[in-house]
Amino acid sequence: MGKQLKAQLSLEFVSLVALAFLVMVVFIASTRSEFDELRSREEMSLVKDVAVKVQTELIIASGVEDGYLRTFELPASLDNINYTIGITNTTLVAMTEDYEYVLAVPAVEGVLKKGSNTINKTGSIIYLS
Repeated sequence: MGKQLKAQLSLEFVSLVALAFLVMVVFIASTRSEFDELRSREEMSLVKDVAVKVQTELIIASGVEDGYLRTFELPASLDNINYTIGITNTTLVAMTEDYEYVLAVPAVEGVLKKGSNTINKTGSIIYLS
């Protein structure tokens, strides 16, 4: 009877360990999914923030008189996420590999670049350099 009890205890122990392992795998999988979703939302928010920053600068420049001059910075990356940003006609597009954010902006001469950008208004035209 002693060997049968030991065998039953061993089987119960293995079953308990297997159940604990299964619970751990499910927990890790759900945590990973939540982390990926959070990172995705953060990336989308960062792309939106940089686009809105540029749009705000251009709207301010369009609403002031000639002679306006201001320098603003665009980060090299968005929290270690590579991005591109540019203006075509009156459309501002900021994008990463996974997201794209598009905004309407006033007409501008010049191009945006990562780093230092100077915006000025001369003859009712907004220039970026």
